Amino acid sequence: MDDRIRILFVDDEPNVLAALKRMLRNKHKEWDMHFVENGADALSLMNQQTFDIIVSDIRMPGIDGGELLNRVKDLSPKTIRIALSGQVDMNEVMQSIRAVHQYISKPCEADYLINRIEGALHSQAVLTDERMLQLVTEVDALPVIPEVFQNTEAELRKKEPSIDIIAGHITQDVGLVTKIIKLINSPYFGLPTQVDSVEKAITMLGLDTIRALILSTHLFTMYEKKTLPAFSLSLLWEHSFRVSNIARLIAGYEEAPQNIIIQCRMAGLLHDVGKLVMVNSFPEKYSEVLARVSVPDGLSIYSAEKEIFGTTHAEVGAYLMGLWGMSSNVVHAIGHHHGFNKVDNSVAMYLSIANTIDHNFVVFNDQYERIKFEKELAPIILDQNKLALWVPHINDNWPGEPPLIAFSPEILNELIA
Repeated sequence: MDDRIRILFVDDEPNVLAALKRMLRNKHKEWDMHFVENGADALSLMNQQTFDIIVSDIRMPGIDGGELLNRVKDLSPKTIRIALSGQVDMNEVMQSIRAVHQYISKPCEADYLINRIEGALHSQAVLTDERMLQLVTEVDALPVIPEVFQNTEAELRKKEPSIDIIAGHITQDVGLVTKIIKLINSPYFGLPTQVDSVEKAITMLGLDTIRALILSTHLFTMYEKKTLPAFSLSLLWEHSFRVSNIARLIAGYEEAPQNIIIQCRMAGLLHDVGKLVMVNSFPEKYSEVLARVSVPDGLSIYSAEKEIFGTTHAEVGAYLMGLWGMSSNVVHAIGHHHGFNKVDNSVAMYLSIANTIDHNFVVFNDQYERIKFEKELAPIILDQNKLALWVPHINDNWPGEPPLIAFSPEILNELIA
């Protein structure tokens, strides 16, 4: 039996396909690669066999890449869909954005293409449940907070909208942030590197593109409170915002490199994106999770998810963000933000610490089981007494009312698992 990863490459230019074959010849022992010149042949091949990944150009005669990938999404939902394309126009991006997991600009180096493909494949490894794996691969829109969406939309419709106000609105919603980042990394902009900063993405997009994205309401799902009354999208976002800032402030205090600080902020904003997927897709089952955690001596949300779903929001979120091309540091941090146990000054370490701090210092339900620092982090939490240094630094540098309450050193031992 051939256990190689099956990948289908589609491009109407024979010389491009020939170049891809040359670029990837060293992967033939790991990848079973097929190359076709048009969408019709691609669909015919996919009707005969399954593929783990399809990599397609966007601009092609006949069935173009956007239409092809939309059909593949229906035909084979588990297939990872990547657009490898030269400069495309905004309309083509908007038509394909729901069907494309990642955009890669061509020409590109072999190592870069291989890394992006392997990154998407590696993100699959965090999910073992086949049903959940297929569900996340099918996700093309995330629920957004209606008020945030409406406020952004209202500002965009003004005669002279403010990009600063719009940026402020967008950074209040996980769903909007993920779509903005996904869009900025499309070949429409032809950027040589990935953009992980929300503010940079919004500035680079400009008002016309933001307007096209936001006003195309089919790209988003309005979250309705009645879907799951016990779940608050607003509280989730407030928690994500705090964790984002706590992580970046701790990383800054520890003099981490600037790229790590930026990635800490992005990882914090998106670390609970898996909850959006689970709540939106399985509201009844997720109500069981909330029931398990909202009773005296109840489980933590992480433990309840594991018990009911067989996986958790951390793995679901990491897989989705890996599929959508987020940087590997951010994906790794999202997947391990519960229970990270290495003192390595990584994005994952800072995110896990920030998440634990917020869960213990900002308490919405006293009945929830508090998450704790892993015992391997005791040297910096206890011996170096870092928490006593971090908390006032966070409060002193917070953009607004300080979020963290004062704490007694005596409680530190209780925070270690």
